[in-house]
Amino acid sequence: MASVPDVHGVMRAQAWRSDLLEVVRVLLLLQGAILIANTLEAGLFAIAFSGGLTPTVLMTAAAAIAVFVARARLCSERPARRTLYVVEAIVLVLLAVDTALSLIITHQAVPPVAVLTRFVLPVSVIALVGRVTRTPHGEGSIA
Repeated sequence: MASVPDVHGVMRAQAWRSDLLEVVRVLLLLQGAILIANTLEAGLFAIAFSGGLTPTVLMTAAAAIAVFVARARLCSERPARRTLYVVEAIVLVLLAVDTALSLIITHQAVPPVAVLTRFVLPVSVIALVGRVTRTPHGEGSIA
């Protein structure tokens, strides 16, 4: 039989994991909203200036859909940790492509807001998911 301090420690660990999962869910909601806004903006510019949809629009739309699917599956029986990692990698690759194009074409760096939303947000989601999956005890694992 477990002692009282052990039970309290397990309960605190479960609450801590649950809190981290909620933070991840909020960050994914924010990231999904940003990706949808980016998709709409890129789509309007692509239609207005190039007459069709570009691969950037399609990749951003796919990433937005995948973020919302991963967020929905975060607390299900079969969580989507790998999907989260793939989506965050796609967002980081899109940032690298945008940064390269920005430096080559305009000779200027990417705006700080883009760095925050396309680098800091994905890296923080990856770090939080990693912390949740590494913590022992409790439910709420997304392994």
